[in-house]
Amino acid sequence: MTKNFNALEKKINFSFKNKTYLKTALTHSSKSKDNNERLEYLGDAVINLAVSEYLIKNFADLDEGSLSILRSNLVSRATLSKVASKLDLESNLMIGKSLSNQEHKKISIYGNALEAIIGAIYLDKDFNQAASVMIDLLQNEIESLSTDQTKDKKTLLQEELQQRKVNLPVYKLKEDNEDSFKVICVIQELNLSSEGHGRNKKEAEQKAAENILSKLVNFYE
Repeated sequence: MTKNFNALEKKINFSFKNKTYLKTALTHSSKSKDNNERLEYLGDAVINLAVSEYLIKNFADLDEGSLSILRSNLVSRATLSKVASKLDLESNLMIGKSLSNQEHKKISIYGNALEAIIGAIYLDKDFNQAASVMIDLLQNEIESLSTDQTKDKKTLLQEELQQRKVNLPVYKLKEDNEDSFKVICVIQELNLSSEGHGRNKKEAEQKAAENILSKLVNFYE
């Protein structure tokens, strides 16, 4: 296990003085009571601050709303899981047998473990070091940022339809549970619809707009 940890430390370009922090960061709650949940909580805060600071310093022409959208893209579960996959955290992560065959759950667990690692670096060294590691790991995603990403998906969809002189879409709330929302986005003129799920109505609408934007690409090809 130490050998694997050494390989991981080389990938993140940081060597822990207290290896226990790293071991804990890589231990899921299904494996042990001494797990990474608290470090994940800390790492989430560190990552948000690190990315916010980076964007403020490097995107001086963007307003608060645009910066928030970029930050949301960079710290999303999908992005963190992607970075975690590149680091091959799966080979280092310690999980219980109950999750061994549940791939859909394991993917999000990898992103959580990355947050825990950043939290562990913060405790082992300081914020500047943790921020530096995280920004380095996000470089590919940062370099791929575009102006369009500063716009939310509903705005992009609206602009696309206006450009094509198509009536604006209608959003219909189909499910409203305590922690799950489903929205249907309908472009009646084109007979297109798509659904989106989210933790709140706004998030579900954004996802529905994103999904129907993908359909529009094929529709006009």
